[in-house]
Amino acid sequence: MSEAPGRFSRRTALRALAAGSFVALPGLAACSRSAPPAPPGVGPTLNRYGTTPNDYALLNLKPDTFYAWEDGYRTAATNDDPRVYEWWHTELTGDDGIVVSFTLKTRPGDGLTAEADRRPAVNLLITTPWGNEFSVFQTYDWKEFASAPDRCNVKVGPFTLTGDLKNYQLRGTANDITLNLNLTSTAAPFRPGTGYVYLGGPDQYQAWFAAVPSGKAEGHIVFYNEKRDFIGTGYHDHTWGNLPLPQFVDRWRTGMGVADRYSVLARDIHLRGKYDSTDLTVLLVDDTEAGKRLVAAYNDETLNATEMQTGEEDDFAEVQWNYTGDNSAIVTMTATDRLVPGRPYVNGTGSVLPASRGEAPRKRWYIRNEAEIALSLGTMGPGYRVTGKGTLDNAQFGLLSGQPQTPKPKPS
Repeated sequence: MSEAPGRFSRRTALRALAAGSFVALPGLAACSRSAPPAPPGVGPTLNRYGTTPNDYALLNLKPDTFYAWEDGYRTAATNDDPRVYEWWHTELTGDDGIVVSFTLKTRPGDGLTAEADRRPAVNLLITTPWGNEFSVFQTYDWKEFASAPDRCNVKVGPFTLTGDLKNYQLRGTANDITLNLNLTSTAAPFRPGTGYVYLGGPDQYQAWFAAVPSGKAEGHIVFYNEKRDFIGTGYHDHTWGNLPLPQFVDRWRTGMGVADRYSVLARDIHLRGKYDSTDLTVLLVDDTEAGKRLVAAYNDETLNATEMQTGEEDDFAEVQWNYTGDNSAIVTMTATDRLVPGRPYVNGTGSVLPASRGEAPRKRWYIRNEAEIALSLGTMGPGYRVTGKGTLDNAQFGLLSGQPQTPKPKPS
C-alpha cells in the first residue's frame, strides 16, 4: 500500500519475546490440573505475550491446545479488588447489516478505571444499517450474577451466555429487546501464546482468549415488538485483568470480519513507554470452508502493521497488516462513514461522550466504524485478492484524561 501525500503512517515490527503468569481461582482445580509451581526465582516474561515453556507451565497451558475453562470465570478470587475486571464479549453481524454487540461483565465500565462500584452489568447494543439503535446498559445485584469456572456459563440479570468453545447460546429479554441467538464456531479457538501480558511485574496483567474467532450466527432478535430472523456471522472473546487500560495502553486498533470464505481477526496494540512501548500485533486468518487456519501470527518480525491517518483528525481510517511468513498475507481494513457504536460511553450519534463533566468535546479518543476488508494471500497468486466487510475499532487512550461519562446505569 503506497502512502498518499498528507497521510501519516506508523509501522510496527514484533519481536519474538513473551509474557504470562497465573492467578489461582477457587473451584478450578476440579476442572483442570493445578498449575505446577514455578522454579525458584523464575517468573513470567513481562510486557509481551508469553511463549516460553516457563510461561505456559505457570498457567498450566500448552501451545495450540485450548481448554473450556479458559472461557470460564477467571477472577472469582479477586473480584473484591476494584482494579479487577472481566468480560465476555460477543459480536454478531447479520446478512442484512444489523450488528449485535453483547457483553456480560463484572464491572459497569470497560476496564477504563478502578471501580469501587463493583457490580455486574450488561452491555447490549443493536445497530441497524438504516440508523436505529436499541440498547440495554444496565447493572445488577450480585445475587443476579452467576458464572461457572470450568466453562462459559454466565448469567447477569435476565441475560445468559453459555458455550463450550464450539456452540454458544445468547439469551435474554430487557427493555423490549430479546436475544435468542446461537453461534457455531467455524474456526478453532485462538490466543497469542499464553494470552497473558504481564505488565511491569507478575502482579499486573491483562489476558485475552478468542474462544470463537469466527462463527455462523442464527436465531432471532426482537426490538420494540418487531421480531426479526437473524442469519450472519459472529465472534466471541473473553478478557480479564487488573490494570486499567489507559494505564498501560497508548493506542489500540482491532479489526474483524469476513472476506469471501476467509475470516480475519487483527489487532495492533501499542503499550505505553513504561511497559517497553511494546507492539502487541496479531493477525489471524482462517479458511472457514476448509476448516483450516492459514495465518496465526504474533510476536514475530514477519508481522507488522501500518496505520494510515487522513486529514487533521486523529482517527486512523485505514490499517494494513502485512505478514511475510508461511501463507503470506496482506490485510487492509478501511473505515467507512458508518459508525457502529457498542459501548455505553458512546452516545446515539456515535460520538464519544466527554471524559469528564463540563469538558468540551475534543479529539475523539474512541471510534468504531464499519470497515471494508481486502485480503491477499500468497497462495492466491500475484494481484488476486478478496474483499468483505467487518468492523474497525480505534481507541487512543493517550487522549483520555479521565473516565468517560456513561449514561447512569439502571439498577435492576
